[in-house]
Amino acid sequence: MRVQLIGLGSIGKNLLKLINEKGPFIRASTGEKIDVVSVSDTTGTVITDGLPLTRIIQAKEGGGLKTLDSFERISASSAIRDLESDIVVEITQSTKDGRPGIDHVVKAFENEKDVVTANKSILVSDFDAFGVAKEMGRSIRYEATVCGGMPVFNLMDYCVKPAKFLSVEGVLNATSTFVISQMEGGRSKASAKEEAIRMGIAEKDQRDDLEGIDSARKGTILHRRIYGSTRTIKDATILAKESEVKDGNRQITEVTPEGVKVEYRRIERNSIYSNTVGPAMLIRFNTDIFNHLTLFTDHDGPLESAATVLNDILLSRAERVTR
Repeated sequence: MRVQLIGLGSIGKNLLKLINEKGPFIRASTGEKIDVVSVSDTTGTVITDGLPLTRIIQAKEGGGLKTLDSFERISASSAIRDLESDIVVEITQSTKDGRPGIDHVVKAFENEKDVVTANKSILVSDFDAFGVAKEMGRSIRYEATVCGGMPVFNLMDYCVKPAKFLSVEGVLNATSTFVISQMEGGRSKASAKEEAIRMGIAEKDQRDDLEGIDSARKGTILHRRIYGSTRTIKDATILAKESEVKDGNRQITEVTPEGVKVEYRRIERNSIYSNTVGPAMLIRFNTDIFNHLTLFTDHDGPLESAATVLNDILLSRAERVTR
């Protein structure tokens, strides 16, 4: 299958590494060969044409994609329009209005291509990605948008179909958990934030993470999916403040039929949330027949998110074959 990659941050680089490393295993186990035909970032596009994926990663970490011979100053949208592919992987950074991610998704659908995304902002704006995909006969997979490496939506799709979701709650942001855990170990907040950046689990500007915006995006995606709502990020109640990033607190997100709320709470020692230490996340589904169904990971970062994106690529291909 031919794949175009839009966005080459931490998740994108890890995705290229995984495709390079796991390619032989994937081909042997599924019969699928993943061919990355182009990679785009804000500077332009590299048309791979047999170029080793490791060279693209090296260029990105060095002088930029422009140092490669096959680099062209064409936008991601132009690459989607002009190059042949089956799947567009849109993993640019989340923005307030969802753009340019939304534009990339629309361009992919217009050119009869399916989409895999980790960009949360695409799914929490006024743009109805699911409705547009259905209308145009395309698919959009988005597992990595909520809790990175945990199979949140695959769990819903395949494991709990008879269940009614009463509510969802959890620690949905690994950066805030990591920073607080470091502070609980005696580190200063500034030093903990720097370490989170160094590890690749946080952006240089961490306000989205520490002030609950990232969690609110995830909560809104869940609300849309579970309750069929049209709520946007603007409808979420965000009470989290960076001043509350302190020992003993955790950033908690609640999703109920009434809406989405994000706030810091003091966590008791025997609370299930006391298990969230380091870059950990936890999500609990409260259902009518499965009771409190909980997913937990003790480490969530760009590698785990990239692995989830790769899984979505394979699932998207399988869906295409059966359509």
